[in-house]
Amino acid sequence: MLKVLVALLIASQLLGQNPLRINADYASFKYDASRNYVEIYYSFQHKQLKLVKDGNTFKGGLVIQVLLKRPQEDSIIQGKAWKIPIEIKDTSEIDPNKNLIGATAFLIEPGKYQFILIARDLNDFSRFDSLIIPALINPVPENKLWLSDVELCSNIYQSNNKESIFYKNTFEVIPNPSLIYGLGLPVLYYYAEIYNINTIDADKYVVEWRIYDSFGNVVKSGKKLRMKTAANAIVEAGTVNLSNLPSGTYRFVLTAIDTSKNKGVSSIKRFYIYNPNITPTDTFQIAKGYDLTSEYAGMSETELDKEFAMARYIATPEEINRYKQLKGEDAKRKFLADFWVKRDPDKSTPINEMKIEYFKRVEYANQHFSVGNKEGWKTDRGRVYIMYGPPDEYERHPSEVDSKPYEIWYYHNIEGGVEFVFVDKSGFSDYILVHSTKRNEIRDDNWRIHIAPN
Repeated sequence: MLKVLVALLIASQLLGQNPLRINADYASFKYDASRNYVEIYYSFQHKQLKLVKDGNTFKGGLVIQVLLKRPQEDSIIQGKAWKIPIEIKDTSEIDPNKNLIGATAFLIEPGKYQFILIARDLNDFSRFDSLIIPALINPVPENKLWLSDVELCSNIYQSNNKESIFYKNTFEVIPNPSLIYGLGLPVLYYYAEIYNINTIDADKYVVEWRIYDSFGNVVKSGKKLRMKTAANAIVEAGTVNLSNLPSGTYRFVLTAIDTSKNKGVSSIKRFYIYNPNITPTDTFQIAKGYDLTSEYAGMSETELDKEFAMARYIATPEEINRYKQLKGEDAKRKFLADFWVKRDPDKSTPINEMKIEYFKRVEYANQHFSVGNKEGWKTDRGRVYIMYGPPDEYERHPSEVDSKPYEIWYYHNIEGGVEFVFVDKSGFSDYILVHSTKRNEIRDDNWRIHIAPN
């Protein structure tokens, strides 16, 4: 019997409210011929920490753990853990709007990875948050112009402080792990590295940036003509004022162009803007205030139906019946917009944290639980993962001599502890839920009859 204790407890709105929330991002840069230098950035709000009086001061902090693994594999490749102690004289020193920012780094070979970041309150380990960050680390070729990832920042300035965790190539590069700009942070700073300058035949090359809105429209852009230098790698950094752009999701695209060959390479980063006082100039309303500038405006009826099908696991019976009765794309677009607005845990931000977490789980289910032509979110394991998150502990029995393949998932923090039993009855890795102690799930205390060999 293989029994694995999973040290990852995912905190999200789906599993209940938790006031500790951490943001995270990453960027990859060239290190040597075979490895990349991958930085992980994180931030949290000072006010979220539990502080305990100790003599004349208040003490608190976080325990941070970052683990590196490959998708679909359980083994951890690398890992780091450390404490971030905080001590203040008076709680009035806490700035409710201040984010505390940190970073760490890994040397890894190119490939697909997952970074698992876990943060716990030093004074209350029951208060935690964690994230799974999918990361595609691209190799850097030697024979053509190339770009690193773009790091989006809250500030960049010249520095000679090589001891700083944010120091890179004569700059202090302060990341913005939340990727949110606008109110309170109107200027976007960006940092990237351009490699293989010596492959350019001409004595000049072009660097341009563009910002696209969610419809693919270019809303801001800039272009620079750079002189070729003896250095084979250089830093590309700059700023963009976003104070006049409305709230929404945007893409920052940085491109380096070898004009002599008419070829370029781009690096793309998604970010968010929250400017509540800026009204989109091309917005118009239908259906009691549904905004056609929402993300559903360009979706077909088939795409709308699929999105709601994936969201049915958290829909009420009334919502399911209402959706069945809807006719036409506009009605379904409004319904889906309203559906997720109702479930937005923090309407003061431009993103819906619950929706993001939900579809991250859908993506994970599709990657790990798909069987034949059946997408992972449609399987029993996929549904349970989407609804309840990753199990705290699980058993896998893929090749027992006296039983069919089966798995048992344990959740210690739901209803005092529950379990789910899945059996591969067909032998084609389609694991069916046959028993659970969770209320409103199928229960069969004699579930072992389902694993008996034929």
